[in-house]
Amino acid sequence: MPFHPHPALNSGKIERGHHDRRLRCGHPGRYDPGTGGGAIAAREGARVALVESPGEVAAQVERHLSLAILAQASQDTLNRQSKGQTGPAAPEPDVWARLGEQIQACAAVAYPHLGLEGLAASGVDVVMGQGQFSPKPRLALSTPERLLRGRVFLLCPDTRLMVPAIPGLAQVPYLTLDRLLQEPVQPPDLAILGRSSAAIACQAALLGSRVTLVSRGRSLLPTEDEDISTLVESLLQAAGVTLHLGVQIEAIHHRDQVEIYSSDGFLFKAGQLLLATARHPQVAGLNLRGIGVKGDRTGLAVDDRLTTTHPRVFACGPALGGYWAETTDHQDVTTALHNSLYLPRRQIGHLHRLGLLHTAPEFARLGLTATQAQQGYGPAVWVFQVPFSQVIKPHLLGDVTGICRWVVHRDGRLLGTQICGPGASELIQTMALLMQQDIRISQLEKLAGLPQSLTAILHEMRQPGSSDAGKQAPGDGMGPKTGSTGDDLGVTAGNDLYQTLVTCPQLVWGKQPFAPTGYLF
Repeated sequence: MPFHPHPALNSGKIERGHHDRRLRCGHPGRYDPGTGGGAIAAREGARVALVESPGEVAAQVERHLSLAILAQASQDTLNRQSKGQTGPAAPEPDVWARLGEQIQACAAVAYPHLGLEGLAASGVDVVMGQGQFSPKPRLALSTPERLLRGRVFLLCPDTRLMVPAIPGLAQVPYLTLDRLLQEPVQPPDLAILGRSSAAIACQAALLGSRVTLVSRGRSLLPTEDEDISTLVESLLQAAGVTLHLGVQIEAIHHRDQVEIYSSDGFLFKAGQLLLATARHPQVAGLNLRGIGVKGDRTGLAVDDRLTTTHPRVFACGPALGGYWAETTDHQDVTTALHNSLYLPRRQIGHLHRLGLLHTAPEFARLGLTATQAQQGYGPAVWVFQVPFSQVIKPHLLGDVTGICRWVVHRDGRLLGTQICGPGASELIQTMALLMQQDIRISQLEKLAGLPQSLTAILHEMRQPGSSDAGKQAPGDGMGPKTGSTGDDLGVTAGNDLYQTLVTCPQLVWGKQPFAPTGYLF
């Protein structure tokens, strides 16, 4: 039996009124219009109010469009290089201008669906301006012109850049992703501070910029297995990015150039600085502490039903925090909305959350890494990987660089996957469906698939010597395949970073002690 809707979705705030069917809705944020929080709630028949700061939706839309369009442009450059053509030795002004125009054109197409006018037309009560929670006499959100009440409030605030406390940084002019493509010309010499900008570093380098990425973190992808992180680091270096990881920065100054001083005496110079450090929820002024909602600079605290520490306040979106918060899927929005409208409440499946890095080629991930799975399941974990060169689609796309890695329980369950290659953002969604539907790898041969599609790689993901993955114990006829070379990955010949890549066995781990052996860098 449906429960009466409780209001409140928020890009940081809520709605008004005291009706049972009022839902307080924040903006749809980075989400598709069909799954935007306010639009979904309105379609469910809830009375919804959205409190939104002017221009916030447009800024989010353009930010994510910038990543996608830059990724496509850099992939095009990579494809030309694979065909023997040279990439740009320096930024091309015409290309940069066209990219900016393309982003504006795409935003104009998407914005009517994600914009406030479209939400208002669908029945959402749109309230422009800032608001603040007040706990007494009844939980409400007040704006300069309205008092908004509801049974439930849903927070979906935007995030903003966290500026590190580095001496001299406050006096240095810097770019952000939001402002990068507003520059009249592409920066020819760019220093990037922060590893969350790995995709931008790769894209800018492929488009002709000299790029240096500096981070205090020792690994580019701290959430992934060490060899996967090394692979992505190598992709950036192959694109022309100079990486400096594990650097402790003492000061940053700006004279004729940006000068970055490290604690061990190194000096990094560049024409412009792009700040791409961690982001944190933009909730200042909401008085969340006053109503008992807890969180920190990294994200809002929620349980597995997306309830905050206040029982009537839910949260969703990138403000939940996490390394992949800005590029994950939208299931938290639909789950939070369901839980604010109906009983019984759903749990969010964090194991099924997707992550995407817009490098060239793309990197996508899902579920547990091999390290995490081994810690939880021990020797019951198998890890398989297949190079993209074993299926025809990457050859047709002009780029065969990459692998598909699966982390599998010995009973055939898919525990996680990491994909690095062209079209990874599409293939990872098929992986997510396999996990959610609990399809075992022994059943993959029964799935229909076109041989000229990327999903043909699914049929390569089976245990050697057996068509029934769920019935073999690790090690029974499961010896690693040999004979695959670095060329199977389509790695650019002459790239020193890949010349020590000697094997890519299909079975990377089985019963043998856990140690990354698939890549030797």
